Amino acid sequence: MNDNDFDGRVAVVAGGSKGTGLAAARRLRDAGARVVTLVRTHAQTHDFPFVQADLSTPGSVAEAVGGVAELVGAPDILVHVVGGSHAPAGGYAVLDDDLWAEELALNLLSAVRLGRALVPAVVARGPGAGVQDARLLPVTRAVILPRVR
Repeated sequence: MNDNDFDGRVAVVAGGSKGTGLAAARRLRDAGARVVTLVRTHAQTHDFPFVQADLSTPGSVAEAVGGVAELVGAPDILVHVVGGSHAPAGGYAVLDDDLWAEELALNLLSAVRLGRALVPAVVARGPGAGVQDARLLPVTRAVILPRVR
């Protein structure tokens, strides 16, 4: 990326408080984008304005989208790298339906809900971009991307 590739663009980075998400947010900022991050827990860095939200719940996604609108308006770029696992060791022997539901809500449904809420705004603003953590790409491509085209 060049220093001005994203001048005037608004980027939302879900999972942007650490790791891959923070690195993506910094790269977008360095390329000229105005960045807001969505974080589950209080941001470890104050490099960017942020909205605190647990994207594993529908209500929290709606609140996050409202917070983004207040901070930066409609986005041009959506980056989603939310994910993780709280599953205990032991594999199939310890993973009951409640644990599966929790993991799916965080790692899959957060992407689906956030995309459903923000991708229409990205499309409406004109040329934009969406980046999904590759672990979910086959699923979210089927759910989200057909709406973008």
